[in-house]
Amino acid sequence: MDDRAGVQGTLRTRWAGSAVRAGSGFLVAVAALGAVVAYVVRRQPQRALGVLGVRGPVLFGARSPARQVAITIDDGPTPGLTTALLGVLRAHRARATFFLLGSGVEAHPDLARAVVTGGHEIGNHGWSDRPAGLLSRAALAEDLSRTATTIETATGIRARFMRPGSGWLRPGQLRDVLAGGAEVALGSIAVLDLEVRDVERELAFVLRRVRPGSVIVLHEGRPERAGVVPLLDRLLGELGQQGYECVTLSVLVDGAAPPAVTQNRPPPPRTVPTT
Repeated sequence: MDDRAGVQGTLRTRWAGSAVRAGSGFLVAVAALGAVVAYVVRRQPQRALGVLGVRGPVLFGARSPARQVAITIDDGPTPGLTTALLGVLRAHRARATFFLLGSGVEAHPDLARAVVTGGHEIGNHGWSDRPAGLLSRAALAEDLSRTATTIETATGIRARFMRPGSGWLRPGQLRDVLAGGAEVALGSIAVLDLEVRDVERELAFVLRRVRPGSVIVLHEGRPERAGVVPLLDRLLGELGQQGYECVTLSVLVDGAAPPAVTQNRPPPPRTVPTT
């Protein structure tokens, strides 16, 4: 009996060890896949959407005939942080587009109005900070409608652009959003370290990639993301020295050489010989 118990114990130990190794391997694989996805989204957002099967007009950047770029800031308004960002923009005489959360606008309508009175544009970023692609089509429609109404009630402005939470939509969702009259805007340069723990690194990342017509994506929304304020200050200074003008998305798109919106088209259908 002792020998049998010993063998069973050994087998259980080996099985447990194998399970742990298999689980660890799975987690490593998931982490690696996440890193690859983040890399592609950060550097080639249009290709990332194509891989996900999203087809349709989505704004990544514009073919601007002038040295203009659009800086966009997601997840506000946030007490203290939004005000600081508005102060930096005012100091540099720059304009930006704030993609606001409906819940934040409901809680802080004065900050939403401050964005508008500062000469900036407001976009619809949904009601709360959650991945839009995980919502049902009906839930997303309700989410965006509620946010649009809240923004309009607070500011008198009907948002022209929407940006989905986490930066992606399913194909059916995209069709619904476009049918509702909104324009979908992502970006061409995204700072994915939302806390901006290294301002100089993120600054260098953006400056290496900026071109006329670039749409730059930054984030606020939480106190721990306060690093976006010095990053914006440094970025506006560097862009100004390079002769760039920072404008709202509407100004960038309306002044762009057509087509300003990237048409993410599916491949043409294959023809089958009839003979």
